[in-house]
Amino acid sequence: MIDRKSTSVFARAGRFANALIHNERQQAWYHRVEREYSRLGQDQKFDWNWKATHYNRIALLTTLAARHPESAYLEIGCFKNALFDSLPLPVKVGVDPVQGGTVRATSDEFFASNTQKFDLIFIDGLHTYEQVHRDVANSLKAINPGGWIAMHDMLPGEVMEQHEPFIRTGRDWVGQGWKVAFELLKTEGVDFKIVKIDHGVGVIRVITPGTELADLSGPLNGPQFPYFCENYTRLPLVTWDEALPWLRTA
Repeated sequence: MIDRKSTSVFARAGRFANALIHNERQQAWYHRVEREYSRLGQDQKFDWNWKATHYNRIALLTTLAARHPESAYLEIGCFKNALFDSLPLPVKVGVDPVQGGTVRATSDEFFASNTQKFDLIFIDGLHTYEQVHRDVANSLKAINPGGWIAMHDMLPGEVMEQHEPFIRTGRDWVGQGWKVAFELLKTEGVDFKIVKIDHGVGVIRVITPGTELADLSGPLNGPQFPYFCENYTRLPLVTWDEALPWLRTA
């Protein structure tokens, strides 16, 4: 006779075995896609060398928060609250469907009913192009005049880091939020830069109230990593030292 304890052990072993099989399948899928990109000549790599910068999104957001300690803050995608808990601001709203923050919802659900305005917004939710586009567009409607919006993961280092759909293998994945950077180049009423830290942190200073994000979903629906490789020099990339005086004018 098998007791309950043994049954529990068998169940855990079964779940572990299934997880291993799933991981092996994900790894195999990842390598098949990687080989296909290589066959197509899409194997360019960028040595952003993030670990050498010694600054990250927390440093950037705390710099902005220090200029306006009474800011109302919104964070989209909180995960373990590493950033959310680091900002000493009186009004903080964190939106995440799984964990962290203060609101358990998707960003679309939150913005659909939100009436609050914010001075500082950080976007680090789902990294698909369509979702980042909606999050930025909705944030522009929810930001106070003169406010700041920052976005994580704007600079892929190689093709698999931005491949959609996401293949869960434990490797870095920044998605295709980089496409929104090209939309921001066409958006009037904002001052936009990408700080070369922490996988690329995009920063928008809203100059004109009521600014609407340019929609290039048609032209950008097809272009993938080769488009980024050929056009990334058009993006307003700045180092931390170059960005700091600008951030301190907040």
